[in-house]
Amino acid sequence: MDATTGVIVLLFVFTIFSSLGGNKGYTPPDVTTVTTLQPTFSQPENPISRGPINATFLGGGGLAAQKPIQQYILAYRKPEEAVAISKAIMRHTQTYNVNPKLVTALIRRESGFNPRAISKSGAAGLGQLLPSTCKTTGVTNPYDIDDNAKGTVRYVKYLLDKFNNYGDQVSFALAGYLEGPNAVARKKGYSSTTGKYVNDILSIYHKL
Repeated sequence: MDATTGVIVLLFVFTIFSSLGGNKGYTPPDVTTVTTLQPTFSQPENPISRGPINATFLGGGGLAAQKPIQQYILAYRKPEEAVAISKAIMRHTQTYNVNPKLVTALIRRESGFNPRAISKSGAAGLGQLLPSTCKTTGVTNPYDIDDNAKGTVRYVKYLLDKFNNYGDQVSFALAGYLEGPNAVARKKGYSSTTGKYVNDILSIYHKL
């Protein structure tokens, strides 16, 4: 082997050994530590999840509520009826000290503001009052806008007073409107179906 060939061989061997350990300190990716970002979805706000609701903390009451209430009802009834319904709600809620937006939301859920609505069970008018409820609240004509609004407000007031000592006073009062106050008080609760009904009303209330 001549000198030139020997130099080439020595350079080749030196190159191989010098490359060893060149990646010292490098750590390959650990796939077990890779975080996969999951999509997030914003759930619609559940009115009940806001916490216990007491009637004294319901905002948006008073005479200032008449205009938004009337505008809301106009989407469902003719102007003459919308005015009559909003005035009746305002008049009787002022008399019995009940939030007019709460009553408006309940009536929307019950009858869609149809004063001539009637159910298979015989519940009639704006607040879908049963004959027994009409009797106890002094309603003589459940299809009369003012008479039915008066009975509905009086009944809501009774329910709010009955469940005054409950943490979720308003929720229990609304549940009592659907299931009956004695049933709700006896169980100290209500069904999931009734819970949806309560949520529906509170959702409407927060839109007013």
